[in-house]
Amino acid sequence: MSRQITKSTFAAAALFLAVFADAARAERVNAINKTASGRVTHVTLYRGQAMITRTVPVDGEKGIVDLVIGDLPEQVVPDSLFAEAGDKVVVRAVRFRSRAVSDEPREEVRKLDDEIAAIREKIDVNGKNQQMLAKRAAYLDQLEGFVAPTAKTELSKGVLDAKALQEITTFSFEQRKAILAEQVTLEKEAKTLAEQLSLAERKRAEIAAGSSKTIREAVVFLDKLADGVENVRLNYLVNQAGWSPTYSFRADKDRTKVKVEYNALIQQLTGEDWQDVSLTLSTASPALSSAGPGLAPFHVSLVAAGTIAPMAKGDIAQQVAQVRGRQTAANVDNRAAVSFGMNYTSSWAINSAANDFQCLVLTNPIDSLTSVDTSNADGEGPNLSYSLAGTVSLASRSDQQMVRIVQSEMASQFYHVATPLLTSYVYREAELTNDGNEDLLAGPISVYLDGRFVGRGEIPTVARGQNFVVGFGADPQLRARHELASKTDDIQGGNRQIEFKNRLVIENYKQEAAAVRVFDRLPYSDRSTDVRVTLSAGEDPISEDKVYQRRERPKGILRWDIEVPAQSTADKSRMVEYSVRLEFDRNMQLTMASNEAQQQMQEFEKLQRERLKR
Repeated sequence: MSRQITKSTFAAAALFLAVFADAARAERVNAINKTASGRVTHVTLYRGQAMITRTVPVDGEKGIVDLVIGDLPEQVVPDSLFAEAGDKVVVRAVRFRSRAVSDEPREEVRKLDDEIAAIREKIDVNGKNQQMLAKRAAYLDQLEGFVAPTAKTELSKGVLDAKALQEITTFSFEQRKAILAEQVTLEKEAKTLAEQLSLAERKRAEIAAGSSKTIREAVVFLDKLADGVENVRLNYLVNQAGWSPTYSFRADKDRTKVKVEYNALIQQLTGEDWQDVSLTLSTASPALSSAGPGLAPFHVSLVAAGTIAPMAKGDIAQQVAQVRGRQTAANVDNRAAVSFGMNYTSSWAINSAANDFQCLVLTNPIDSLTSVDTSNADGEGPNLSYSLAGTVSLASRSDQQMVRIVQSEMASQFYHVATPLLTSYVYREAELTNDGNEDLLAGPISVYLDGRFVGRGEIPTVARGQNFVVGFGADPQLRARHELASKTDDIQGGNRQIEFKNRLVIENYKQEAAAVRVFDRLPYSDRSTDVRVTLSAGEDPISEDKVYQRRERPKGILRWDIEVPAQSTADKSRMVEYSVRLEFDRNMQLTMASNEAQQQMQEFEKLQRERLKR
């Protein structure tokens, strides 16, 4: 009985599905077919792709509509298509299709094809004209080959017609002169046509890169619930599009404000022009995962003591860099994971890298780890979006195009930076506060001072409210130098003592005083018990800036914040003096720790990046 009921149920379900399918087919047969292109109204531009919104008005009576939206660009991502509409339209389905055609579908490419065909036709005519000139020249050669022997024979017989010979000779030379002139003209024309053809072909290659004679369309199945015009929005991703930030910083003479122009360099080679569109610039990923990585258990076990030998600091730094690189790559994959399998695979890769890092921490002593950068940075900046005011137009072409994101003024504090040990130049810097409404992404900058271009640089990612530092080039009216004033070398009991006195000299040729941050350094060792370093700072106290005291002072970097009076030159120069005493075992000798060069470079890079942020 149960089996019969089940069969009956299945039969009823099959009958229902068949009736439903027939009704659906009948409905499709009675559907209204419409073709439209619409226009691009909004673009969200990511770093390597763009989300296009094309608005298509659909007119007519209510009912089922098969809407074909044509002229989709070459770089469209077929799987990304989706459509949306208002309350009076129900979007039932969207599918992508492509059709091969005999002619290039894009108008600008067709125009270039016509231009190329016309140029090639002219080149063909030019070549045939040059062939005709060659035949005329060959005919004259034959004529001269006939006339000369005939004239010689007639001259020997005394019957030479001198007038006829003169006319033939004159005709021959005039013809050769005309042929030469035409030949020069045709050769010039051929060269010009070749250049025109090359240029037209390059233009076509630029705007039609990767294109084919194919029409790409979206077929949208709609159910209009009311008569009249209703808008349907077709959305799709395209490749070959992206943007990067660039900045201009302009400071005037009062030095209290810096004008910041935040621009975007846009690459747009999608095969579709964007005319009068609303543009949003985004640093997010268009395929962003909604779930983060999962944390796996960290399993450990025991082995005999001494089985795992501690690693050298340089090897630890290299291992940490490799682990963090793997972790960064896995995080990028995880952000694009939209299925459980993709999320699981990328999550395990992240956990595997984290396992290796924690194992380094467990198996190595603290003094080998303190000098290694163990911070977890995945290399990705924040996800930001900038909606531009008004509309913009961006053609599909190979060269970059610039648009203005925002322009603002930022409060600034200008000062000078002198590092006499490294250079005699004294550089201008400004500490700025991002008091605008937008975060600033890391990117290149162009710097202007008093209306003059002074150089290029780079800024890190700066959050709203955060301080950061921008360089404004060397100041030609300040100079710095480093002098060794004295040095002593003594033995005290079991220790050796080396004491030296340094003098830092700053000259100011300006008519006003200058605020200068003077930097120098002490010998520094990770093992403070091996070398004892004692500083006597002299009359000028070490800077009390909290950021400097936290980041640089523990590494032996010295800084003085001084004021250099106007016209401080020669014997009036501003000087900073300090003394340093080094104490270590008398049986040992100081040398540079060159075996840790890679680690020191990484440490220096970190300090340099931190100096740009406050």
